[in-house]
Amino acid sequence: MNHAEIQERLQRLAAQPARDIPDEKMNKVYEEIRRKTAKSAALFERAKKVISQGVEHMLSPTDPYPFFMERGEGSKLTDVDGNVYIDYVLCGGPIILGHNPPRVNERVMEVLRRKGPLHGLCDEYEILAGEKIIQHMPSVDKVRFFQSGTEADMAAARLVRAYTGKTKIIKFRGTYHGWADQFVTDMWVPGSGPLLGTGIPPEHRAHTVLVYQNDLDELEKAFQDHKDDVAAVFVEPVGAESGSLPLTDGFHQEVRKLCDRYGALYVFDEVVTGFRLGLGGAQAYYKIEPDLTILGKIIMGGYPSCGAVAGKAEIIDTFSSAIGVGGRTAFVAGTLAANVLSAAACYFTMVELEESGAIDKAAQISDKLVAELNAMFASGETDYFAYNFASILHVETAAPMAYRIDAPGGLQEVIRRKDCLEKYALILRNEGILSLLGRGFVSAAHSGEDIAATVAAYAKVIDMME
Repeated sequence: MNHAEIQERLQRLAAQPARDIPDEKMNKVYEEIRRKTAKSAALFERAKKVISQGVEHMLSPTDPYPFFMERGEGSKLTDVDGNVYIDYVLCGGPIILGHNPPRVNERVMEVLRRKGPLHGLCDEYEILAGEKIIQHMPSVDKVRFFQSGTEADMAAARLVRAYTGKTKIIKFRGTYHGWADQFVTDMWVPGSGPLLGTGIPPEHRAHTVLVYQNDLDELEKAFQDHKDDVAAVFVEPVGAESGSLPLTDGFHQEVRKLCDRYGALYVFDEVVTGFRLGLGGAQAYYKIEPDLTILGKIIMGGYPSCGAVAGKAEIIDTFSSAIGVGGRTAFVAGTLAANVLSAAACYFTMVELEESGAIDKAAQISDKLVAELNAMFASGETDYFAYNFASILHVETAAPMAYRIDAPGGLQEVIRRKDCLEKYALILRNEGILSLLGRGFVSAAHSGEDIAATVAAYAKVIDMME
């Protein structure tokens, strides 16, 4: 499904009121969940005494309380009460092989037994992991590993400024580039501005320039308004929120031209798309060469700690951990960066992806799931629809992202629609499906049975609507 069709269908869906779930039906769902998850409820009470708000994981469902997991295998997670869930959260995307992939685990465990998880000095697995990334990603000459996607985004922001000598960074509205101060503005919902920026002095985001996606005129105006001072443009390659707001065809090529014209770097944030769209990432998928690529949790298959900035050699060589170097260098550090566990996990994950064909398998399963969901939606005469970018899944039932939050009544409408999505997700969870409010990921371990159960669960949600 291309950008134009997705946009047309989103607007059609947004023109209709979101369908709520009657309170009496939701009350029964809550009763069932509480009955089935008593151990999770007890653990949450303990967690609140020692952990801030009792939950640390941004993607964890929290209504009526977080579920605590006991084990993962393949496409499934099992909680401490023994409830089994088909998982489309997959830790935010990295679990493309499925939970607990045995061959990767065995290889990593052998390294741990021999070397331990951390020695703080150089190790061959850093080289092996870097070589694999360079082998597959067309724009990458060198790699510098970090400890998370957020840290990699933060390091990339410092790097582009040190390399270009410029100050401004252009960020598209609604995109997510981690939670570093300069990026916590206009996240997820376009027009939201510093809504989540409590505790961040305004000057920390003063050099972050916000532009709406797909508006090339506004982008060029931003370059002109900040003459010779734009260091880089950062982008989620499939569009904001992993493609919830997809980019128009040819958008990357036009941005590349503008970056070249105004002397700015083009930065692909591939924390989600790296390896989901192929071993070459979104840059191979879209046939574009960014100057820098940001990688995150997926490159280590979910093992910690995982992040990297990769790109042209002369740019990456601007990084330095030396003390007192000065000049055109970007100081970075991190005791856990490229530790043995992470580097080995990266290398063996990539080997497994090469040998198993898991990326294509996951994409094919996602294609089938999308087709069956769309057939079910059409048979019920709804305007709901599903689409995918390889194994990145979107199921649209309320279209909150179709609204400008800064438009009259926009904030209230977004909140209403997100409230409906929260209820839908709760029903899905009660039916054994874990999802991300209409967004998710498919692994190579998902099966035809999983697809049938997922379609049936969405049919149950529709059946419960007003």
